Amino acid sequence: MGAALGSLDEILSSVDRLRRSITKKKSKQVTASEERTVVKAVSLSWFNTHRPILMALHDDALLQGVDRSFQDILESSDRATSRTRYGHELKVLRTNLLHLRSQAALLGNAADATALTTACAPDFSKLISDTGMQQILVRRWAESQKCLAGQAYLAATVMMGSLLEALLLARMNRLTEKSPAFGSKCAPKDKSGKTRPLQEWTLSSFIDVAHDLGWIRKAARDVGVVLRDYRNFIHPEKEFTHGVTLEENDARMFWVIFTQLCEQIVKS
Repeated sequence: MGAALGSLDEILSSVDRLRRSITKKKSKQVTASEERTVVKAVSLSWFNTHRPILMALHDDALLQGVDRSFQDILESSDRATSRTRYGHELKVLRTNLLHLRSQAALLGNAADATALTTACAPDFSKLISDTGMQQILVRRWAESQKCLAGQAYLAATVMMGSLLEALLLARMNRLTEKSPAFGSKCAPKDKSGKTRPLQEWTLSSFIDVAHDLGWIRKAARDVGVVLRDYRNFIHPEKEFTHGVTLEENDARMFWVIFTQLCEQIVKS
């Protein structure tokens, strides 16, 4: 599944570059032949290069959704099209590609579902010197695995989110000089423009700053954001409003990304 992940990373980068290129210009429509040629090239690269590599994912609905988006973008490149429309299509497309990447990661790292729930916790001593806190994190790691094995998928996701936030906070506290973190463009600001204290940071802020400082890779950051969003369904009202139900594949996908993020944070 390494080829699929590499292919998805490549097309995600192409979509990101295309989106930045299109949205940064001030004209309302994309009319220049050079721009339209780039749009067409990115779309055709999906169908001719990347799509065949991803057949093993067996997620027809998601693949077809990506196909439709690229087809719409390809057809739009034959005529003048508004930058707003391109921006919307590329945003939706990027979200679907991230979901595809999650599926590829799940298949590549979890062919044996049992292995997911028996993996040992990382060596937290590399990040945290206090043995009491190390034991707490190990217990939470084990509890997340028990939730997965016991089909308590929402509980597992909430546990993963809380453990991830604890690791990121510990990594921040390890900095002898915190100015890089507090000076990051991703650090949360109050109304006066001053960076908020760490106690007021959300999981989203920690993930964004960790990526900005090079602690976690972009692909893991992007899917980690999805984990963050699902973790918020700990609030019944949000689960009800969004009409989302966490299923086994969702939770196991999150576990794969969660373990990758933990490994990257500890090694950083």
